[in-house]
Amino acid sequence: MKKIKTVDFSNFQNNEHGQFHSAIRDEITAQTPEKLGIIKFFPSYVANVTAELTCIEVEQGSQHTKGIGKADLFRDQLYRSFVLHIRSGLIDYDPAIQSAAERIIRIVDQIGDMRKEPYNKESETLSSFTNQLNSNYAADVALCSANEKLNKLIEANTSFIANFGTRTAEVAARISGDVRVARVATDVDYKNIVSVINALVLLNGEAEYSTFIDKVNYQIDYYKNTINNRRSKGTDKAESTPTM
Repeated sequence: MKKIKTVDFSNFQNNEHGQFHSAIRDEITAQTPEKLGIIKFFPSYVANVTAELTCIEVEQGSQHTKGIGKADLFRDQLYRSFVLHIRSGLIDYDPAIQSAAERIIRIVDQIGDMRKEPYNKESETLSSFTNQLNSNYAADVALCSANEKLNKLIEANTSFIANFGTRTAEVAARISGDVRVARVATDVDYKNIVSVINALVLLNGEAEYSTFIDKVNYQIDYYKNTINNRRSKGTDKAESTPTM
């Protein structure tokens, strides 16, 4: 029995995300939300897709956005590097280092995935995390030989906050919006729509929904292939780049 495939939107670039949902919105309109049984969720979905596209346009028009994106990627990389370094301590030969790493990892696990948070929320979370480590777990960080990585993470987050403030001031006179927040709202509506349609297929059979499901799954496969190709090109480029 057919069903709409699952998809992880966290790997979608903003334009890809907006284009995907625009295509789904248009297909629902063509099929009619009444026929698909999702009239309850469709008006909100349309409104949130429109809001997201507006936010994307604002970010593209900001002279600071490109720098913000790179700065966010850089601090994400530093955070992952720090966490991986600490996790390596979990298998250290020294029981004291293992214990120190375990205490820090408990804090890491409490934070969860920050990639889904708005920029300002991620900044607050990182600030709280690094302050907690410096205040309550300084000895553990030192025992894990992670002071340098922690300091670099603090510097990157502080720099991002300053740059984001500049970007926010620049777009404030126009339409202000955070694409991450808009994406979350759109995804919630989409997931509700998918859940309803997949459930209706179980109840009523797939005949009324087959064409729509095929077209949604085509879009999902298309963007999954796009992301995989992008990753492959990035890997090939990295492998072909000479190192000193």
